[in-house]
This record gives sequence, C-alpha cells and structure tokens, in this order.
Amino acid sequence: MKTVNQVIEELIYYGKCHLDLNDLDAVYVRNELLDYLNEDNVYKGEIDKEKISSLKVADVLLNDLKEALESRDGSYDSLIEARILGLLSPMPSIVANKVYELEKEEKGKGLDYLFNLSISNNYIQKTAIDKNIYFKKDFDDNFIEVTINLSKPEKKNSDIAKLLKVQKVDKYPSCQLCIENLGYKGRSDHPSRGNIRIVPLKLNGEDWFLQYSPYAYFDHHAIIINYSHHNMVIDHLTFKKLLEFVDQYPTFFVGSNADLPIVGGSILNHEHYQGGLHLLPVFYSKDRKVYYQDQNVKVSLINWYNTVIRIESTSKDAVLKEANKIFDEWIKYDDEKCSIVSFTDGVRHSTITPIARKINDVYSLNLILRNNLTNEMYPDGIFHAHKEYFHIKQEGIGLIEAMGLFILPPRLKREMSYISEILTSDDEVEPYFEKYPDLEKHRDMVNTLISNNRRNLTEEEADRLIKDYLADTCKNILKNTAVFKDDENGRLGIDRFMKKVGY
Repeated sequence: MKTVNQVIEELIYYGKCHLDLNDLDAVYVRNELLDYLNEDNVYKGEIDKEKISSLKVADVLLNDLKEALESRDGSYDSLIEARILGLLSPMPSIVANKVYELEKEEKGKGLDYLFNLSISNNYIQKTAIDKNIYFKKDFDDNFIEVTINLSKPEKKNSDIAKLLKVQKVDKYPSCQLCIENLGYKGRSDHPSRGNIRIVPLKLNGEDWFLQYSPYAYFDHHAIIINYSHHNMVIDHLTFKKLLEFVDQYPTFFVGSNADLPIVGGSILNHEHYQGGLHLLPVFYSKDRKVYYQDQNVKVSLINWYNTVIRIESTSKDAVLKEANKIFDEWIKYDDEKCSIVSFTDGVRHSTITPIARKINDVYSLNLILRNNLTNEMYPDGIFHAHKEYFHIKQEGIGLIEAMGLFILPPRLKREMSYISEILTSDDEVEPYFEKYPDLEKHRDMVNTLISNNRRNLTEEEADRLIKDYLADTCKNILKNTAVFKDDENGRLGIDRFMKKVGY
C-alpha cells in the first residue's frame, strides 16, 4: 500500500502533466499538501511517471490517497478531494485570463481549455457521467435524446416552487450557484468547490460568470450565472443578454429556464442560464409555418412537439423587436378554447423559455411558449407531463428537456431491469410485482409491452423495446407541454395568437 507522502508526490506530478502546475508552484503546493494532510517528510522514492502522465482523470490517485489516509489514521474525508485538486490547479484569475487569450486566438478554444481542465481536476465528474445511460430515437421528422442520469435525484415541483418563497438568505454560500462557491470547502449538505474554475463576463453591463456543470447532461454543458443572488426572471432584457452571450461565445447555444414553477427548472431562486456545444434536437427542426418574413427577419412556428416560435435575422435589433412583441402579448394572452389563462387572482401563469444561437452571422432565437396553470383534472399542470407518464417522469420540463434531451431519474435503471426480466422469460408475471414492489407504478407499461410483443426475448430485444417505450413517453410528455397542440384546434389557436401579435 502507498504512503500518504507518496501519493502527494504522484498528485504533484499529475498536476504538472494535466493541470498546468509549473516547477516553482509545485514546491509551494507540495508544502501546502504536506501541511494539509499532516505529513512531515516528502517521499524520496520513485513514482510511475509514465502511468501518471497517461491518466485522463485523477480517480486512481484519489483512491490511493483514501486508502493511505484510512490506513494511517482513518482521517479520510471525501470533501478534501476537491480542495487538493484545487491546490493543484491554476488560480481562478489565471484560468480566466487564459480563457480570454485563447478565445482571442480562436472562438471556442478558451472554452475547450476550461472544459478539459475541469475534467482533469475532477470538477466535471467524468467517471460518474460515463456511467449514465444515453440513447436516442428517430421519429418521422424529429428525434428525441434520453439519458438516465445516475447522479441526479428526483425533485418534486412543490419543493422547487418553495425556493421562490424564500426571501431571506442566512447561510453561506447563499446557494450552490453563487460566486461565493469559488473555492468553498464544502460541508455535509453543500458540495466542496475547491476545484471549480470560472470565467467572468458582462451581460447588459451586469457581472455574470460561466462555469461548467459538474454532472454534465451534454457536451460542454455550461451554466452562466448572475453574480447577484435573485430569482429567475424572463423579460426583454433576458433576450438581450442571451444574444449578447452568443456574440461573445458564438460556438455555444444559451437558454434560460422559465421563471415560474412547473414550467421552470429546478433552481428558481438564482438567475442563471444554461448552454453548451451540443446541438439539441429542437435545433434540427424545420419550419411548420412562416408567419412573417422580409429581407431582414423571419418569424416562424417550427415543427416541434411543444410550441416554439423561431426568430432569425442578421440584425440583433430585429430579433429583439419581434421577441419583445411576442413576449408582451403572450404573458397577457387568454384562449379558452386552448385552456390558456394568463392570470388568476393576480398570479401570472404564462412565460417563455428562450434559447439563442448564432449561426455564422445569423441570430436565431427560439421562444418556447409556457403556461403553468392547473385545474382539477391536471392538478400538477395542464401543460405538464400528464399523470399517466409520472412513472417515467414527474418533474417539471425545463429548458433542456423542452429542447428534446430528457434527463430521467436514476431509479429507472433498476426498474427497467425488472421489466427486462419479465420480457426475457415466460414465467407468470404477477410474482414479479410481488418480488419487486417498485414495479407496480409500471404495471400499464408492462402490460403494454407484453400485449404488443412476444416474450422470451433476448436481452438486446428487450432493451430496444424498453428504450423505444421511454422515448415515446418523452415525446408524448413534450406534446403535453405544448400550449397549442398539433391538431386542428391548436393550429387555429396559434394562428389566433400570432394574429393578435400582429402577424
């Protein structure tokens, strides 16, 4: 077994190979680590430099450190990992300046540097991410991407909504998005952020910063966060800030979750956007109907499962003009035939999920119309996943899922394995429900798969059927969220709304 000071020396060399640690700083960091880990002497022996230089992540070294500390005095605490890798990484200001310089050389190069650094210093949890289940399904004119994210707990919409009601911030950091997290040691109910690195930026003259998501849902999944801790907001300035972001970082898309419960994301008490390199399914959708087009701007309804209006122009001002018109009309728009009510007792129900891209010189702003009204039939939301789909997905459909990438809860990996057992056998089905109580919520799914297919399937065949069912469910959930359905009533409804806007 390795000693603690031996692992320190290996971590130092890892920092030199993967984290831009130079020889001068290595002397300083070595002494910091010796002090932090209560070691008096440096390691004098040889280390396997070739092996360390070939590592993509630091997991094996962290495991060695854990074993060494537990063997020495049982002093291991998982919170120290981020602190140690933070010490091995360049200081935040150095990282930010390097991102700026690399972006000047080539757009996207600086963001790539930050992304790769964040993997190497374990801020982006690549080992955990690689265990997630991912697949996609093509439909006639679109496709859906699905992940079963093994590290993301399910949240209830009621718990998410409570965040908006909390006005007094009496803890440090105020939340997991605040700038205060930079270098924070962590605690039992708050992750360590010793290894996080960010890029400050300005949006509409305000201080914001970009960081990567530690449990990325897609390639280069970034979070763009306001320095100020205040609730999510969607207004005219939101559209302006999103377009300013893609001016600065045109290789990324950027979007905002809506600012209301049910149709918003899982964090509503701190204004932030999300973006990245990955092209989500909605971006591939074509026009269903063009409502306005001249030499300067085009406004169209796209052929997607929920209601998305796309505005395209080489003029930022032209895009903003049309977006503001649509937003101003939508938040006060009522349509009884489509169950759309904008306000009840002074409480607003309508909002927008906006997503911006810059394709060469063309600005593209996608506006997803949202409404969080509830009624007796749909107490969780009329335009939310309906109850028959709760066994798969019950949380609000936020920005990423509204764009066609579903993040399903980790329980499904286990529960779908039970269904696979049923499909690959010819045993009586009912004993499975007794053996696996979690299966009860999926009884309709099991019955459907059995009635539509033979049993005694191979594992590969069962896996395909289950994944197809999950993707079909996700598509149907997106249709639930459409404020104007793709039927005669919905098509007449969107025409009425667009005419009201002035198209």
